Amino acid sequence: MRHILLTAVLAMTLLLNGCGYHLVGHGESSGAIPADIKTVTINVSGDKQKALSIFRNRLSSESFALVDSAEVVDADAHAVLHVNIQPVAFVPSAYDAAGVATQYQMTYSGSLFVQRSGQRVWQSGILLQRGDVFVTGGPASIEASKERLLRDLRKQWVNDALGRLRSGF
Repeated sequence: MRHILLTAVLAMTLLLNGCGYHLVGHGESSGAIPADIKTVTINVSGDKQKALSIFRNRLSSESFALVDSAEVVDADAHAVLHVNIQPVAFVPSAYDAAGVATQYQMTYSGSLFVQRSGQRVWQSGILLQRGDVFVTGGPASIEASKERLLRDLRKQWVNDALGRLRSGF
């Protein structure tokens, strides 16, 4: 039985390899950023300041340097990482007997794509993180809970985004 399974996996691998199929993120590259890229610019839309500083601090590589768009010397060895962050959604998700919201769900979402010479070479698809805020206590307590959750969701989202970028998936 194991021999048949091994033969089937080997045959499938050869078939896929023969038609040019390959796994993204493997081989001579830095994940989604091609191996011959020497400089990268980060372009953030949405939650600009926080996300840009987090990405700049956490996205480091020995194979490319992070530069501003004005510092690009060789356009052929340059890529732009676009980080698109959607507005935070904050919607009621639970109500009490009187119909008053007692819980809200916060959603932090966005996507990434890498562009080289005006062409998209990789895109992440939608990435999202969700969490709940319970409406108990006064307005100051609720606002503090919202801010804490937003900070946590942003960190989780950036970790997920960087993981996808580094893997190339």
